Amino acid sequence: MSFIAVICGLKSEAAVVRKAVGGDKVRVGISGADAGRAYELARVACQDGAAAVISIGVSGGLDPALRPGDLVISDEIIADDGAKYETDRYLLGNLKSAHSGESRNPRPKESNPAAGDPGFRRDEREIAIGPLFGSDAIVQSAEHKAVLFDNHGAVAVDMESHGAARAAAEFRVPFIAIRAVADPATRALPPAVLSAVAPDGSTRIFRTLLETAKAPGQLPALLKLGSDSEKALVRLRRDLGPLFRGLFLALDL
Repeated sequence: MSFIAVICGLKSEAAVVRKAVGGDKVRVGISGADAGRAYELARVACQDGAAAVISIGVSGGLDPALRPGDLVISDEIIADDGAKYETDRYLLGNLKSAHSGESRNPRPKESNPAAGDPGFRRDEREIAIGPLFGSDAIVQSAEHKAVLFDNHGAVAVDMESHGAARAAAEFRVPFIAIRAVADPATRALPPAVLSAVAPDGSTRIFRTLLETAKAPGQLPALLKLGSDSEKALVRLRRDLGPLFRGLFLALDL
């Protein structure tokens, strides 16, 4: 029986996927926020007959108009090494149809964020469609986020979609990414999170607390990130069920 391969970076993201769309139609892999591991998981899934590969999880916002909890669906993946992977247009159209309300469009190249142009139309259900940037390292500062947005037009960033997209492209398997924003473009990540993710996708709680104790001033930012990450997971939990029902029909699963 064919299946959809879902690649997540974190155990918390995988738990949301399993609760929202569990069953034998979905196989979930956890990369530990590592693009190389995401590639291997997606490669094996493609060899096993996956009907599609989907990257799902939280992400960092690059477009200043995106807020914590906003949903992002990729139309392209831009990798750190300059490679670009166009996401499957049939899956994209299906997800747009499954999501009620009019989707927002990615920022046109001629738009000017400094002049207050948000780059896409906002609807009441907060969905953005645009390029994702796949980074091999954590994008920590607001300045770095601004550079990626200005140079590439990417609306959000994560650390595994480009690995999964590369494997799917090699096997000619449809790929798309569904992400929810955890940290907005204008906010820097606290240093304590830089080594917070273990290779198995779990959170190194003790190490994070230890790093916070060394620099207590980052605690408010860490708490805010935790709160906004939960908003992103809640959004995924709410929307994945309806979105996947449409995907199962589209892929005849």
